[in-house]
Amino acid sequence: MGESEEGTVGILGAGLSGVLMGMQLKRRGFDNFVIYEKEPDVGGTWYRNTWPGLHCDVASHLYSYTFEPNPDWSQAFASQPEIQAYIRSCAEKYGLLDHLRFGVTVDAARYDEAAGHWQLDTAGGVTANHRVLVSATGGLTEPNFPKVEGLDQFAGIKWHSAAWRHDVDLSGLRVAVVGSAASAVQVIPEVVKRAGKTFVFQRSPNWVMPRNNTNFSDAQKDAFRDVATHRSYCRKLYRRTLLMYNAFRRHPRAIEIMRSVGLGHMRSAIDDPELIELLTPSYEPGCKRIVVSDDYYPAFAQSNIRLIPHGVTGLTRDGVIAADGSETKVDVVIFCTGYKLGSRADGSPAVEVYGRGGERLNSALARRPESYRGVAVPGFPNYFTICGVNGVAAYASLFKSAEICSDFISDRIEEIWDEDLLSVEVKADETHDYNEVIQAQLQDMSWATGQCTNFYRNREGRVLSFHPYTLGRMRRELRSLGRRDFYIEQQRSANY
Repeated sequence: MGESEEGTVGILGAGLSGVLMGMQLKRRGFDNFVIYEKEPDVGGTWYRNTWPGLHCDVASHLYSYTFEPNPDWSQAFASQPEIQAYIRSCAEKYGLLDHLRFGVTVDAARYDEAAGHWQLDTAGGVTANHRVLVSATGGLTEPNFPKVEGLDQFAGIKWHSAAWRHDVDLSGLRVAVVGSAASAVQVIPEVVKRAGKTFVFQRSPNWVMPRNNTNFSDAQKDAFRDVATHRSYCRKLYRRTLLMYNAFRRHPRAIEIMRSVGLGHMRSAIDDPELIELLTPSYEPGCKRIVVSDDYYPAFAQSNIRLIPHGVTGLTRDGVIAADGSETKVDVVIFCTGYKLGSRADGSPAVEVYGRGGERLNSALARRPESYRGVAVPGFPNYFTICGVNGVAAYASLFKSAEICSDFISDRIEEIWDEDLLSVEVKADETHDYNEVIQAQLQDMSWATGQCTNFYRNREGRVLSFHPYTLGRMRRELRSLGRRDFYIEQQRSANY
């Protein structure tokens, strides 16, 4: 790539995708980029979230950059501190710290059609111009507190799992945990260890699969240093994930296997028939997010926990009101209720993006909720997203989808520089045609069955979160596309 002014590529976010984008550019010999991160360190979700018991649901050796394997993972499924440290080590190794701007919140990005660049406005009043803008902010970062009465009336202590209160000693206290999904299954066993009494408010049960986490021995770590051994191990891990993919594709045998594993996991820890019935979902595995935990069900075998099979409708000064009208007196309320569909407290995106003609990205996506293969949106030249709308293979590590997206984006950036292009913009018709094809596929998958509610679909029933095919197909298709589905505008030309 040719040289240009400092900061020519702007990257929003320094989570695993933003760090990856910087690493990919460095690998291609491109040094003119800046990564903006509002937090004081890299890691994104793995920096912000620190609740006790936090581990990844994906095997450590898959939850890594393909070109930066880590033979020293301590566990088969890594903990939050270890994952954040891994991302940090990669940023250091690739010299990204000089490119990172910590503590900087980008409020808005505006495309200048004449100049062919993006202007960024930061919360500190500083502006910056970038020829290309890459969004790696993610969409689920702002904690979601449920809309319940009396939220401000509660006199005890309350918090969301995404903002854990490490300064609060739960010993002997009565603790309510609201929710029973991804974060809750990790939080609840840790709370039960500490609290005097734990009350779990479950609106609906989830399928919980065993993590089967183990510690790696020194001998295993040494073996992973051999490239062939490590690749073979990763291939074996990946093949196991295909069971989940087949469940999402609603293959009866895959669904039956997952159902059997989930029920067996529950029954190995709990022998109370009534409790088993309350913890068993009414829908098949795959409709909602499948959660993973080794110690969630064993926690319910303890004497200081009680399952309340209802959602929460309100708080009083010293209690929690369930949907059946009952009140439970508690000292602490912990909300494990997920995240807003946006990156700010009001649910809006982390950055307000304005494209060609000043159109707001959120408005464009509301009108036509489509992206091109998760990496580009019509009307927003020189703007790319990592794992955007329908840009994630749901059954596999996010690292793998992000690598596929960042490879494609790097190719486009390379073209812009080598050919001195004013802009590259995906075609609207090609984007729409592609989305019609994948939506037809997605409507036959588990997320669209109607058996349960989930946040993967919009109000019209379109599944917006996932790519319907395998990682291999996703990679092959993006590599074969080149630039034919894009408008290419040369500098100072009028051929747009």
